[in-house]
Amino acid sequence: MSEKRRRDDSYFAVDRRRKRKYMMIIIPVIIAVAAAGIAGAILYQPPTAMAIGGIECNRSEQLNYHIHSGLDVFVNGVQQQVPSNIGILSSPSCLYWLHTHSEDGIIHVEAPETIEFTLGQFLDIWQQTNSTGFFDSVSDMPVTAYVDGQRFEGDYRTIPLESLRAIVLTYGTPPEDIPADHDFGGITR
Repeated sequence: MSEKRRRDDSYFAVDRRRKRKYMMIIIPVIIAVAAAGIAGAILYQPPTAMAIGGIECNRSEQLNYHIHSGLDVFVNGVQQQVPSNIGILSSPSCLYWLHTHSEDGIIHVEAPETIEFTLGQFLDIWQQTNSTGFFDSVSDMPVTAYVDGQRFEGDYRTIPLESLRAIVLTYGTPPEDIPADHDFGGITR
């Protein structure tokens, strides 16, 4: 004898069917929302910093072109520290192609390709990414520049940043002895 399956119309069976119907709608919605959240987290790009003087700020160091220049700064004959982390931002997290890591005056030039950079570009990055107020304190002082110990004639902002070049900026009265080289601490390019 074949038994015909009958639909269970009891109160509990109706309730189970209703719950199953809701689950068939709710579970795909939950999966879709979770997938959208995961995709958004993976694809999210935090806002980037604006370029300064044509110099971009990237999330990681660009090492295709990597050299170092040295900068010493004097105000009325007294040497000043070049701050660390010039051109290195924490929010958004990025590094400009011209930056410092420590207070040793070494300018790190790290770019995606060989480009001629100038001291003026670095000074613009310094002024816009480091809030020490240094530039306000020397704004009315005359500036004299020296490259590898020799006085630079012309606009000091146009001095090219070249490998192991020693640059000295003096604001006001220069020191008696102008450094002809910079301590690069073992850096060879």
